Amino acid sequence: MEEKRNKHENEGIKEGPFKQLIRLLDELKNGIEILYYLMDSGKGKSFVTALISADGIDLTAEIIEQKRETDLLFEIDQEKNLYAILCQSTEVDGGYYFIKRLVESVQKKGGKNVYCSEINVKNTDHPIQEIAFRLLNMYSRVKAQKSDGEISYYALS
Repeated sequence: MEEKRNKHENEGIKEGPFKQLIRLLDELKNGIEILYYLMDSGKGKSFVTALISADGIDLTAEIIEQKRETDLLFEIDQEKNLYAILCQSTEVDGGYYFIKRLVESVQKKGGKNVYCSEINVKNTDHPIQEIAFRLLNMYSRVKAQKSDGEISYYALS
């Protein structure tokens, strides 16, 4: 029995990232479903979702200061200071410049180890799980590379 467990030990997603993915899905699912409904009915436009973390700063307060009233903020992992943002009616450039401005502000105010990923969603062709998985995967790569202040960006078209 021990041999079988060790043989498959490195397959799958590790517990920490798996729980973050579950939390991310729990937080974003309903918001994205509503945005998909608005897009399908012609009342909504593309949107951006982002993951960001930083050390040494009250990241919640900084995001609240920088975001628009229509942007939604979700706490994903309090211990790791990890937050998701869902920006309604946001095109590629607008979403990128908002996140860039946020990252620069966090760094200017003393934030360290600022890691961020961002996805622009242009249509409703993509399962919500795909969006969440890509977003967390991109974030994990930036963090593993210790790319402080770099924004990992992807557009789903």
